[in-house]
Amino acid sequence: MAQCFWLKHFATTRARDMSRNTMSDWRNDIVYLIRAMGRLLTRVLAILGLAAVLLVVILLDHIIRTDTDDRSERPPRTVVVFTGAYDRIYLGLDMIASDAADYLLISGANRTSGLIPHKFPVLFDPTPKQAEWVTSGRIVLAADAHSTFENALETNCWLDTLTDVDEVTIITSRRHMARASLALERATGSVSVVRLISDPLEPYDRLKIDLDEFGKFAVTWLVTLLPNRFWPANEPSICK
Repeated sequence: MAQCFWLKHFATTRARDMSRNTMSDWRNDIVYLIRAMGRLLTRVLAILGLAAVLLVVILLDHIIRTDTDDRSERPPRTVVVFTGAYDRIYLGLDMIASDAADYLLISGANRTSGLIPHKFPVLFDPTPKQAEWVTSGRIVLAADAHSTFENALETNCWLDTLTDVDEVTIITSRRHMARASLALERATGSVSVVRLISDPLEPYDRLKIDLDEFGKFAVTWLVTLLPNRFWPANEPSICK
């Protein structure tokens, strides 16, 4: 009887201890899970915070680059036009005709932009002197660029053919200016880029963001952090 009593007592005590251990293990597991979730949440919030800061930096850069450049009142005499609307080309031609520019590159002079080099005289009716400048290379019609990335690379290679150029004027529309000037600055590296807007009279509100264009700018901002050779662009023939 005594032996049976002690066996029963031992079994009861053992079961109670196991129950307590099980309860303690559950508590430890819950505490560990809460701490792990806390660490994960902290990391997620840190990543979201960094992403928010980066987004603000990109947004401010976009607003600044879309706005009028104060330096455009006396722009550099080396000029590049990123093709699209013809008003950009007319502005570049006016600058070189009025002796406000020494050299003019029209980047992306191809069917994609609606400008084919051999149709240039028909479309823009250049003066005999301007036609001579095309022949002599003072005005260059570069036909290989089909994107903003390729415009920037094409311009960079053209600038390499000139001597003592440390600043350049870029002409394009206000809508396109932010990513165009960014790509050109990142492509050239040490060359200062002055923005000259071809459509300054168009209605403009700096607080009204074109989401489609801002998305393209954000992609350009990130992609152009890479070396030029990794950009999604074909190498223009002027670079070879």
